[in-house]
Amino acid sequence: MEGHALGVLPRMQSRATSPSSVRSLLNGQKQSSKQLQEVLQHYLSNEELEAYLRDYVSRCSNIARLDSAGKSVEGRELWVLEISDKAGQEEAEPNVKFVGNVHGDEPTGRVLSLALAEWLCANYKTHSQAQRIVNDLHLYIMPSMNPDGFVAKSRENKHDKDLNRNFPDRYSRRGMQPTGKEEPETAALMDWTLKTGFVAAASFHEGAVLANYPWDGTPNRTTEYWACPDDATFKHLARTYASAHRTMAKSQEFKDGITNGAAWYPIYGSMQDWNYIVGKCLELTLELSDNKWPPEMGLAALWEDNRQALLDFAVTAALGGLRGTVKGQTAKLRAGKGQEVQPIVADITVAGIDFTVSSRQRFGDFYRPLAPGQYGILVSSDGYLPFSTNITVPADGSGAVLDVILQQSVGAGSDMDADVAGPSTGGSDEQQSGTDSLSGGLLDAAGGGGVKGSSSSSNSEAQWRASRWVGTAGVRNGLQGTNGLVLVVAGALVLQALWVVQHRLRWRLQLGSRSRGE
Repeated sequence: MEGHALGVLPRMQSRATSPSSVRSLLNGQKQSSKQLQEVLQHYLSNEELEAYLRDYVSRCSNIARLDSAGKSVEGRELWVLEISDKAGQEEAEPNVKFVGNVHGDEPTGRVLSLALAEWLCANYKTHSQAQRIVNDLHLYIMPSMNPDGFVAKSRENKHDKDLNRNFPDRYSRRGMQPTGKEEPETAALMDWTLKTGFVAAASFHEGAVLANYPWDGTPNRTTEYWACPDDATFKHLARTYASAHRTMAKSQEFKDGITNGAAWYPIYGSMQDWNYIVGKCLELTLELSDNKWPPEMGLAALWEDNRQALLDFAVTAALGGLRGTVKGQTAKLRAGKGQEVQPIVADITVAGIDFTVSSRQRFGDFYRPLAPGQYGILVSSDGYLPFSTNITVPADGSGAVLDVILQQSVGAGSDMDADVAGPSTGGSDEQQSGTDSLSGGLLDAAGGGGVKGSSSSSNSEAQWRASRWVGTAGVRNGLQGTNGLVLVVAGALVLQALWVVQHRLRWRLQLGSRSRGE
C-alpha cells in the first residue's frame, strides 16, 4: 500500500503457549512428527546431517530449499536451510538467520535448528505462529558453522582458530574491512550474510543459560557494561527470548537471563558485533546449556525449553519493530493519476540512535527492529526530498508500518526547521558504564526530547536533513487512524506552501536589490 492510502496490516499475535511436558510435546496434536522425534534422539554426524537435510527438502519441498554458504577448512559444506512459502524467491519480506555449532564442542544448535525446521514443516498449515514465520519472512538455518571442530570435539576449527574471535574487529581494523586472513568458515559466513541481507539473527552456544547482546568488547579492554546505539532494542530482543524460555529468565546470576557481552566478559572479533556494524543485522548470542556437550537423553527437554523462545524471537525481531516501504516519484506522468512512483533505496534513521538501515531496491521494503516506544523517523534518499514523522511501536508485538512516497528534489529545499521526537522506551533499568556509537552520532536527542537543526547551523548532512519536513506518507500502525494521516499530509502541505511563499518573497527582494544596483 502506498503512502497516500491508509490501512491496517493484518495482525497475527505471537502466542506464547504454556509449557508442557516433553511427552505431550512429542505426542501432541499436530505439534510434532516422527522425524522430529528422531532428530531429538542423538547428535547427527556430518554425513548424517547432509542426508537429513536432503531428505527434509524432499519431504517439505513446498517450504524449503537447501544451499551451501561455503566450505570448511577440510572441505565440508556449510549447509543452509531456507524455510519460506516461497523459498529461493526474493520477496518483500525480512530475512532471519539461526547459526549453530560455531564452536565445534558446543553442538546443541545442530539439534535445535533441525527440530525447529521439523516443527515448522509439521505445523505451518495449522499453527498461527508457524504460518507467520513461513508466510511472512524467510528463515535461514545453518546447523553447523564449524563441522570440522564438531568431528574433533574441539572449540576451534581445523586451524585451531576460535571462529567467534575471527571476525574483523571494530577496535583493531578501521571500517571492519576483512584482512584476507579470516578462516574459510568466517569468510563464508560474512559473504553469505552480505549477499542475503538479514534483519536479525541468533547463534547457539553452550556453557551458560542466557541471552547475550552487543557490545562484546570495550575500547579499553575492561570488563564493564558497554552499550551500543541499539541497547534498548537489543535488551528487548534478549528479554523476548529469555522470557519465553522455560528457565532462562529465572537465572540467579544474570538479571532477567540477559547480559551485555562486555559486562560478562569482553571478547574481540565476535560475530554479533560484526553482524551489527557491517551486516546491519541485530544478532544475539544464545547460551543454551550449562553443559558444553549435553547428553543425548536430554535433547528433547532442551528443545522444549527453547521452542517457544525461538518462535517468539524470530517473529518479534523481524516484524515487531518498524517495517514498511519507500517509493519515489518519477518524472513520468500517469494519465489522470499524477506522477508514477517506483521502489527506491532510502536510508531510515531513528532519532537519537546512530544506526541506519536501508530499503531494498527491488521492492523498496525495509525492516527496523525496535523496542516498544515512540520514535522520530527520518527517511531520505539522494535526489528526493526527505520525510520525517513520529511513530509508535506497540507493545503487543504487531509492529508499526510506515509506507512513504518521497518527492523528487529539483534543486529545491526548505529553510524551515522541524522537530523530530527522540526514542522513548521507558529508559534504561541498568547502570551503563559506557556507551559507544558507530560514527560519533548522527542525531542527538536531549533527554529523549526533540531533535532540532537547520541548514545554516548543521554540522552533518543527517542533521541538515533532520531539520526538514517535506514529503507525503501514510503512517499505519495500531495506534494511528485516519485523523493522524490527515494531520500528517495537511502539515506537509502547509509547510510546502509556506516554503513557496518564503522563497518567492526572497526572490523578489533579491530582484529589487539588483534593480537598485546593490
